[in-house]
Amino acid sequence: MAELQPKIVTRAFIQDNEGRILLGRRARGHGVGQFALVGGKPDAGESNDRAIEREVFEELGLKFIPVFYSAVRDTHFDSLYPWEVYYYTGEVTGNLNPKTDEITEVIYVGQSDLDNVDIAFDHRDRLREFFIAMKKPL
Repeated sequence: MAELQPKIVTRAFIQDNEGRILLGRRARGHGVGQFALVGGKPDAGESNDRAIEREVFEELGLKFIPVFYSAVRDTHFDSLYPWEVYYYTGEVTGNLNPKTDEITEVIYVGQSDLDNVDIAFDHRDRLREFFIAMKKPL
């Protein structure tokens, strides 16, 4: 039996000046009403880098310049298909203007906030990993 092609999704770690990460409350789809990292699936023929730039702009009105990414292969969300999730850090410019049919609210969370926020998918674990990695010396 041939291996199923993974579903690809991109997510952005957008930090404020205090090192907190922006989360958006999902207006639709899986995890509706919960907070999640911003991002989405690449369009046909679109690179992952371009997909995260487009998704951040469409959902938040911000220009996102990806700097670094890490990939996680995951099957927790859908046991039939593997998922490849590309997590990006980067720089943003522009004015935050959430598209309300996708994101109803945005918040910035720090490591101490994670247990007090309803976070979708495995994003709480990914955020914990991110905050731990940021504390390690280069």
